Amino acid sequence: MTSDVSYSLGEPLQLLTPDGVLVGPHPGLDEKELVEMYRLMVLSRDFDRRAVMAQRQGRLGTYAMLEGHEAVQIGSAMAFGENDFIYPGYREHGVQLAFNMPHDVILGYWRGHPNQDWDVDRYRMMTITVPIASQLPHAVGHAYAARLRGEDTVTGTYFGDGATSETDFHSGLNFAGVWNTPTVFICANNGYAISVPYRKQTAAESVAQKAIAYGMRGVQVDGMDPLAMYQVTKEAVARARSGDGPTLIEAICYRYGPHATADDPTRYRSESEVEEWRPLDPVLRMSRLLQRRRLWNDEQEQALLAESGALFDSALARLERAEVPGRDDIVRHTYDRIPQILEDQLHDLQRLAGEPETVFDDADRWIVEEEIAPDGPTENWTMAEAINSAMQQAMEQDDDLILLGEDVGLSGGVFRLTEGLQQSFGEGRVIDSPLNESGILGAAIGMAVSGSRTIAEVQFEGFVYPAFDQVASHLGRIRFRSRGHASVPVVLRFPNGAGIGAHEHHCDSPEAYFTHAPGLVVVIPSTPTDAKGLMAAALESSDPVVFMEPKVLYRAEREDVPSDHFTIPLGRARVRRGGTDVTIVTYGAMVTLALQAAEDVAAEGVSAEVIDLRTIYPWDFETVAESVERTGRLLLVQEPQRSGGVAAEIAATIAERCGYSLEAPIRRLAATDAPWPQFKIEKHALLTGEQIAAAIRETVNS
Repeated sequence: MTSDVSYSLGEPLQLLTPDGVLVGPHPGLDEKELVEMYRLMVLSRDFDRRAVMAQRQGRLGTYAMLEGHEAVQIGSAMAFGENDFIYPGYREHGVQLAFNMPHDVILGYWRGHPNQDWDVDRYRMMTITVPIASQLPHAVGHAYAARLRGEDTVTGTYFGDGATSETDFHSGLNFAGVWNTPTVFICANNGYAISVPYRKQTAAESVAQKAIAYGMRGVQVDGMDPLAMYQVTKEAVARARSGDGPTLIEAICYRYGPHATADDPTRYRSESEVEEWRPLDPVLRMSRLLQRRRLWNDEQEQALLAESGALFDSALARLERAEVPGRDDIVRHTYDRIPQILEDQLHDLQRLAGEPETVFDDADRWIVEEEIAPDGPTENWTMAEAINSAMQQAMEQDDDLILLGEDVGLSGGVFRLTEGLQQSFGEGRVIDSPLNESGILGAAIGMAVSGSRTIAEVQFEGFVYPAFDQVASHLGRIRFRSRGHASVPVVLRFPNGAGIGAHEHHCDSPEAYFTHAPGLVVVIPSTPTDAKGLMAAALESSDPVVFMEPKVLYRAEREDVPSDHFTIPLGRARVRRGGTDVTIVTYGAMVTLALQAAEDVAAEGVSAEVIDLRTIYPWDFETVAESVERTGRLLLVQEPQRSGGVAAEIAATIAERCGYSLEAPIRRLAATDAPWPQFKIEKHALLTGEQIAAAIRETVNS
């Protein structure tokens, strides 16, 4: 071939020549299975061509073609077992058909319908993944957790050659190699990442050789040969199932059509190149084999194409007749139950559109429970000890709860919050992971999809940024994307905030990023008791929780904390101090300073009410609004940058909904919109009790 793709790492495995002649060992498929392989390949190609026509007719959205990948997908898919689980990219329609997914479920995605019929457990396949390579750590985490539970599950994941340049390709393979997970990585190397050729993606001679660096087997295979594809995948699945670890399969193939219907391949490759690959057509190759063995004829071919057309046309027609969900569907499945804040936002849209407001059943609504003060024995604990206790008790109660992160095992974390947990629960459940935050969270997500609860620790808040693709693309979206068929009970926890005199990236307060990512619950405690109760609630939540721990408070004070298990409802603020003249709303480390400031101005006759949000998303509007309606004034205090922060959101909401109760402008006190300074000048950026007291006076006197 004369394409931009060149290989010098020997010849890829081939069992079937383009003429349909078997030249290698028979892969062990009987005649019925050979026919089924071909049938699925034809169904996949016909599905693909009809989907392209439907897209051109405006009946589907942008569509990613698979023509040329039939051998990669069908050959490999047939090698997996019924208990195995697949994490696809976005081009695996053939794999989906091989796993008995109905046409209308597949087409529903490409027509833009919610994935309400894509039952990930029934089809043993996750929904389509758009962010390139980000599903690889999920497959690894899923395999790890399933093995830990004693299940006979191998995970497979599909991706293209362009994905091998992504961070999560490396984190996925590295975690799989270190953990020796039963995972099969299948790279369809068609030579192009949209328009960028292989030689501009990597200097490696092959994708398969990258496996060496991760301590796993790498295999090159002729990806236009379905029998070779079946053989190498069967061997990889068998190795994985027997405990011999993961495999990276590089299937060298070609994409005959565009990357997707929005792509023009004539801009980056010649027609002569395409024609050179035509004789290697995997469908034609398999057809010739069956005809040589008198297992297939033209009459059967026409009958199969007619069957395929009928399946496609009837499925698409059903989708076109299907009633599109109403506006209320846009807020369903974002969380296990719909928070009041989402319900209110929906009602605003419906009112402005002249539509009736949806009345949700209580079973659909997130009703925040009343907080019940725990009783029983107590221990005089710091916040660090209280969080440790909550995790210890949760792991005792739930054998499927897994904790992973950097240095969380023998060292107990850099702040010693996980101290003793590995000794209590073993290295299998308390994992000293490789140093890769995206891999940590990605693996935790896969563990959760598989049925385990997970705690993912990031060592410092400034190190969470490399994992943010996993946060925004998957952690908060999987429930919504799968329409509730998959949930992600993950607690992502990390130390947060400034005040300890540390270097850059060790003193950030990035909470606003997480409140803007849909589907997350975001918690920041301010006392040891709250830290334990909120952590316990987070570990029982069906929703993903980002749990930020103010590091300056880890050992700042002790208090008597209930030693038995108890929870504090997520989404409920607490009035730390009553008052009548001004409402102060804050959270985390600023609560202590706000209480100090309120005490200072009390001597001047100013009565300040202090509200600790605790959960900053979804935040407790009712508690804040009731206070503001009494006091008529609002001061918001936050440690991080001012613009686009938690304080800004609360200020806007209160101004909109409680504006007539305000007797003075809302005031915000926050840091500047600049990076956090080095510790020698950190004091210039840190808020103080004196500054908060001054802001209280200004608010009251305005």
